[in-house]
Amino acid sequence: MTPAILLAVLTAAPAAAHGPDAVRPDTLSQAWRLEPTVLAPLLVALALYGLGVARLWVNAGRGRGLTWLCVLAFGGGAVALVIALVSPLDALGGTLLSAHMAQHALLIAVAPPLLLLGRPGGAFAWALAGHGPWRSLARLGDRLSRPLPAAALHGAALWVWHAPAAFDAALASPLLHAVEHVTFFGTALLFWRAVLEARTSRRAGPALAAAFATLMHGGLLGGLITMAPAPLYTWYRTRTASWGLTPLEDQQLAGLLMWVPLGTVYLGACLVLASRLVVPAGERAGAPSVRVAAARRRSVAGPGSCRKA
Repeated sequence: MTPAILLAVLTAAPAAAHGPDAVRPDTLSQAWRLEPTVLAPLLVALALYGLGVARLWVNAGRGRGLTWLCVLAFGGGAVALVIALVSPLDALGGTLLSAHMAQHALLIAVAPPLLLLGRPGGAFAWALAGHGPWRSLARLGDRLSRPLPAAALHGAALWVWHAPAAFDAALASPLLHAVEHVTFFGTALLFWRAVLEARTSRRAGPALAAAFATLMHGGLLGGLITMAPAPLYTWYRTRTASWGLTPLEDQQLAGLLMWVPLGTVYLGACLVLASRLVVPAGERAGAPSVRVAAARRRSVAGPGSCRKA
């Protein structure tokens, strides 16, 4: 349910494409993207989440079902989306490839896991109680967020949109740029849902395989961009001088951003999943009442990891 609803709400309208004018250091502070088509879906998502949390806490008690940590995680994910799509980083992405790669990192590896750790499925279910159309989206999200299909879709999005022809075309076209962002964000939601829901040894194995494959091919893509002997993307060849970078230096920095920080996030996911294979969650010897209570909380607010002990 969660990926389908988040994708429908948060990307309900296209983001503005990077404009033709290069952003200089002296104009960066004026480059906020206060686009209603971007802000409105974000505000709708926050309103739905807040309404759902309020209704849940009225019925179950404050902090029950969804903890304050969950709420903070969802808020952090929303802030990451604002930085990626509203702040001057979005405009700077039309001037520097490295800034564009930082934007993609927020859309792929920061905002999605934070939003999902906020357990929005439970909040949106309370906010949209009785609204049947979401059920078909929920079923689609359940099918696509299995580890291997999710990782395959996420990997395809990374490689297709970082191909030079597709990348340059997205920079020049508002429609393609919107599709690029929706594809990155949507497939990342599916991927991270598969990772975060793998809380038993049975699920952790396939999720670990999917995360490890993503770590490997993502690192390969970052390495190829970093070590390319010449600029790959024609869009940036005349835009980087005001920032004291050659196009190749800017591209190398962008590749390193993909290679190291993103690789670190995927590596962390692999380590967490591997630990669940060694000490499977919910299968330790212990009080069965704890496991029963955890199951009841999941039934109220959906899967996630920001639960009270």
